[in-house]
Amino acid sequence: MNSGKKEKKKSFKINPWLAGVLVVILVGVIAIEARDIYEEVHEREVAVKEYDDIASEAVSLNKDTDSETKEENVSIDEVTGVPELSIDYDLLLSINSDFVGWLYWDFDVDNDKYDFTLNYPVVKENYVNQYLHVTFTGENNSSGCVFLDVDSDESFMGYSDFLFGHNMRNGSMFGSLDNLYKIPDSTEISDEPMYFYVYTKESVFKYVVYEFENTTNGNDVVYAVIGNDEEYDSYVERLKKLNNYTCPIDISFEERPEILNLSTCSGAQGTSKRFVVHGVKTDTFPK
Repeated sequence: MNSGKKEKKKSFKINPWLAGVLVVILVGVIAIEARDIYEEVHEREVAVKEYDDIASEAVSLNKDTDSETKEENVSIDEVTGVPELSIDYDLLLSINSDFVGWLYWDFDVDNDKYDFTLNYPVVKENYVNQYLHVTFTGENNSSGCVFLDVDSDESFMGYSDFLFGHNMRNGSMFGSLDNLYKIPDSTEISDEPMYFYVYTKESVFKYVVYEFENTTNGNDVVYAVIGNDEEYDSYVERLKKLNNYTCPIDISFEERPEILNLSTCSGAQGTSKRFVVHGVKTDTFPK
């Protein structure tokens, strides 16, 4: 039976002291996040400048001017088909004794949005993750360096060697590699073979992109250390079964040409996802 009395609603009040503490904590969290973002962006800028400076001091790209478009392009050697780079190896070795070669890949498709250029010194690490957060000049920086891992051959003559580089948000290092699978129509990149190059003091190695794939960190199959012909043949058979990309030229594996893999992170920071480009050595040009 309704007595006619109105029940009073209980009001919930936050203790002013507690509210103040919560505000302080929230402001602190925001400040920490802002600091981390600033430091990350600053480190990227420092790393980009370092590698730009190194490239300008140690590497000269010989260029030709297109008579019609007036655009400058890197000159291509008429005999070898290799981009003409003049590299001061002695200078690079004086900066870092772990220097083993220079990586160059100029990726150009009809849609300029996906174009990129890899133009970096390569070092060989002496212990695991030595250069994960250390630049070519030895500075501590989250951008790290492009490096051959401890199990790879520093002369690029191993069955299957691995080059690692960070997937930087600003597109530096290996941050543009995932453009390969972001292109809406994969046929846009399949008309012509894709080549990248490693320049050493003794030779220039030419690699054709044979396949690329998404995988996970530590995948025992993808990142396998290959030590003999049987393991090599098994690795190649797996590559042949992938269908992420079709190399436009026929590659013979009878002579077991060296494979050079470019590996980087894929997806959100901290994820175990990886993106790997598998390149096969097609030519060696002694200097």
